Amino acid sequence: MEGLIVEPSRTYQKLLSSAIASGGLGTRQVSTGAEALKLLEQQSFDLIFIAMHLQDMDAPKFSSQLRADARTKQIPLVMVTSNEDKKLLDEAVSAGITEIFAKHELNKITSYTAHFSKKKNNFKYSGRILYIEENSATTATTTDILREAGYTVDHYANGEEGIIAFQQINYDLVLADILLKGKLHGQGMIKALRQSEDNSKKYIPLLVFSVLNDTTHKVELLRLGANDYITKPLVEEELLVRVNNLITSKKLLDKAVTEQSCLQESALRDPLTGLYNRFFINETASARFREAARHSIPYSLIKINIDQLLTIKKRDSTIGDQIMKAVAALLTGSVRKEDVSARYQEEDFVILLSHCNITNAFSIAEKIRQSIEKLKPAGYDITASFGVAEIQPDLAEELPELCRATTEAIQQAQLAGGNKVIARSL
Repeated sequence: MEGLIVEPSRTYQKLLSSAIASGGLGTRQVSTGAEALKLLEQQSFDLIFIAMHLQDMDAPKFSSQLRADARTKQIPLVMVTSNEDKKLLDEAVSAGITEIFAKHELNKITSYTAHFSKKKNNFKYSGRILYIEENSATTATTTDILREAGYTVDHYANGEEGIIAFQQINYDLVLADILLKGKLHGQGMIKALRQSEDNSKKYIPLLVFSVLNDTTHKVELLRLGANDYITKPLVEEELLVRVNNLITSKKLLDKAVTEQSCLQESALRDPLTGLYNRFFINETASARFREAARHSIPYSLIKINIDQLLTIKKRDSTIGDQIMKAVAALLTGSVRKEDVSARYQEEDFVILLSHCNITNAFSIAEKIRQSIEKLKPAGYDITASFGVAEIQPDLAEELPELCRATTEAIQQAQLAGGNKVIARSL
């Protein structure tokens, strides 16, 4: 990295050069604005320091010329001055000056340079970009810029291949030239990207670019779903800033969606056992029972109560919790993916079984009963009582009716000594 000093005083050039070098940046020095602009045509600089008044122009005029050239308009420009006139300083900022320091603030200049150097050297972007561009020269330059900045880039020369990759791979950004050969280009390509059947891909940011600089054209592309538009030729600094802004926004959105999903999931789960809770089973049962009524699908409910749990919890609630966790884990491994296990009340579990009549549900309950009998969580011998019931296709049962039936069955089992499965017809 290298900085450029534009300062008429040779003595202050040396002082400023020393301060900047202490911040980790080498420098070249010139005395006039014309010399600086000529040097900028021959080589690039990362940072420019300029005096407010030069022999041939002032800093605001130099800044205006610097910003008018696409090759140099993104270079940070720091003005160093002894002038404290607020109006003049505001005019300098309006002309494109990035930062202003007083001439005696050499320590601040060193700190500013050190921060700039560290950020420039160490900062690496991250993200995977789908890049659609047919011009080989532009492709080579742009790909090098993006990869050097830290991005992973997948390039395709036409819209058809790009869309296939878009459908198969998770990207953080799509960067596309809208003037492409082939059937899929311009508005058609944007529509194809935004009409993806995968909802998670519909909101991947899209940065389009073109040699066209027509406002109406830009607005139409943005209306169709492009998130940003950049005009060719691409300027490295502008490209990286726009790409970073879009990817950062996308990652923040992804994080928010994930956190919301986690919150929703946690609201439906029992914190002790990790099973679904009563709220979830109530919501799920209503939808499933309506489906069962429409398509004559058999549905059964198993309700489970640990026979000794209340007695154990009175002696040691911690042991009671361990027992609940162990039984919950056993239930999770005992049912199919389409079935739903839940902690329904403090001491009760339920299992909602789809495509399962009462005979099969009874057999499943009996297997689980035998497994619980062998479980011995925390070294305790435990048993459980089971109630089983099935909805009737010609009746309008809801979950409360099934729960009432299975609760009565459990009470009957426990009156008979517990550790039994009893089926109850509605």
